[in-house]
Amino acid sequence: MPDALVDEVALCGPRERIRDRLSAYKEAGVTTLICGTSQPEAVRLMAELVL
Repeated sequence: MPDALVDEVALCGPRERIRDRLSAYKEAGVTTLICGTSQPEAVRLMAELVL
């Protein structure tokens, strides 16, 4: 799978990068996210940035 595709469809990286990508998703009209992780800190981060 090309890195560019992963970059377009996955939220990964530092907090600032995830925040910026979420903003881009919102501007593009995305209203639903599917989140899957086994890392509690990732769940907390998504809750902070999305809610």
